[in-house]
Amino acid sequence: MNHECHAHNCKVQVPPRLFMCRPHWYSLRKKMRDAIWNEYRPGQENDKHPSERYMSVQQRAVAEVAYKEFGMDVAKRYIENAEHWRELAIVHGWGDPLEALSKRVVKEIASPT
Repeated sequence: MNHECHAHNCKVQVPPRLFMCRPHWYSLRKKMRDAIWNEYRPGQENDKHPSERYMSVQQRAVAEVAYKEFGMDVAKRYIENAEHWRELAIVHGWGDPLEALSKRVVKEIASPT
C-alpha cells in the first residue's frame, strides 16, 4: 500500500501508521505532535475510520506545516477543514479537540502583559 506524508505536496512514502515523514513531523510543535498521538486510535489506518477529533487535529497540523512552507493561501484550506471536523466533534458531544492547542492564546488575550 502506498502512503504518503500528509504534509501539503509531500510525496515521501511513510508506513501507514505514521502521519508524516520525519522532517515534517519534527517541524510541528511538540504540543501538536502530542495532540495527534492523543487522538490517534490504533488501527484507524487500516479501517479508514479516524474520529472527528483526530481529523480536526490532523488537518490543523497539516495547516501548520503548510503555513510555514507555503503561507496562508495554502494553509487556509486545511484550517477550514480542521474547523469543520472540530464543529462536528463538538456537536456530537466529544468536546473540542483543538482546545488544548489554543489555551496559551486564550490566556494571553485574557491577561495581556
